[in-house]
Amino acid sequence: MSITRRNFIKYTFAAVAGASVLGHSAVAPAAQKTSGIIMPKKGKRIVVLGGGWGGCTAAKYARMEDPKVEVILIERDPKFISCPISNLVIGGQKTMKDITFTRDKLAKNYGIKIVYTEATALDAVKKTLTTKAGTIEYDKLIVSPGISYDYDAIEGLNNAAAIKKFPAAFKAGAETVALREKLVAMKPGGVVVLAVPPVPYRCPPGPYERASLIANFLKKYKKGSKIIVVDANDDVTSKGPLFKKAWADYYKDILEYIPDAAVTKVDASTGVITTEQGEIKSDVANIIPTMTAGKSAFDLGLMNKPDDKFVRADAYTLESYNFKDVYVIGDATHNGAVGGVPKSGYVANSMGKVAASAAVRTLNGQEPLAPSLINTCYSMVNDDEAIFVAASYKYDDVSKRIISASGGTSPERSVLFGKHAEDWALGIWNDILG
Repeated sequence: MSITRRNFIKYTFAAVAGASVLGHSAVAPAAQKTSGIIMPKKGKRIVVLGGGWGGCTAAKYARMEDPKVEVILIERDPKFISCPISNLVIGGQKTMKDITFTRDKLAKNYGIKIVYTEATALDAVKKTLTTKAGTIEYDKLIVSPGISYDYDAIEGLNNAAAIKKFPAAFKAGAETVALREKLVAMKPGGVVVLAVPPVPYRCPPGPYERASLIANFLKKYKKGSKIIVVDANDDVTSKGPLFKKAWADYYKDILEYIPDAAVTKVDASTGVITTEQGEIKSDVANIIPTMTAGKSAFDLGLMNKPDDKFVRADAYTLESYNFKDVYVIGDATHNGAVGGVPKSGYVANSMGKVAASAAVRTLNGQEPLAPSLINTCYSMVNDDEAIFVAASYKYDDVSKRIISASGGTSPERSVLFGKHAEDWALGIWNDILG
């Protein structure tokens, strides 16, 4: 169905708010300790592990739900680097500074205690999370593990040389910079290969938006070059007709799309990419492997079945199947358990709010509220124009899963939607970090 102007505004952020600039967030003094119980618990406490889109949202909204509940956020990286919008860094429309922020306002405005360290073990009986900074007690734990790459799924990829040669760039940061630098250094007339993994995968940064922006870059700066998109799926998995129309209109002689072409082997020494449809010699290759839940999900024992790649959680509260009072949010969640929601930043933001509310309410002896989730995903197809998909999701009492309630795509690409994409990013960054 098409989205009306009224529903479009309803499902997206219209307001633009300031976001913090590059720097360092405050670190709780106790983070300097290395063993034993740190920051002894004196009252009700929620610990959030993972300071990305889902984790920061959960920490903020838990404090908003009940300012009397202590909230501790644990994260390894002092910098918050946004995966959504990172494709624009690769395409040259943005810089890393544009997508890099601190978490200072979470501490200053909401009293969230931030510990920059890494979790190593979970004792769900004693309700303690062991980190490299020491052991932290909790009443409720919200975990946002993010994603990992299954390098073993592609022959020749699971080694340092190949990973460096073929950056995935689905974890914003050094990988993003590496792919951008390879494109800039490539000589005109070169061949870029972009490998789309099988679903489910994190999006954004979406692979088809990335293909569009790389094609746009090649068209402007690398005469005679082309990009070949090899897709493990049988067709473009999101906004297909809109992407294909843009490719035909703008990149007819630059972008080649090949479906049913999963990458099976790579050779870092030659740049040859082997797919189910044949071999391609690349000058630059963006190989995006199959994805799984982040490493911490496995390390902390959150997997419910031996062959699970994502974490099973209750669709109503997002509480882990494995452990009571442990909630899992974001890209790491198992679609079969939670429901068919996309692994997007906006959904992670929604899940953070759902889990925060459920954790606080049950901690205070109240019933959790029925969850609702929302998603809007913009994709730039050139410097100025964007397309989008928007949807809302609700809990279904029959299937006990989250299901689609409404949604649709933009009727066409437009410069206006490109401006909306910018506004959306500023608004949601402020919602997460402001």
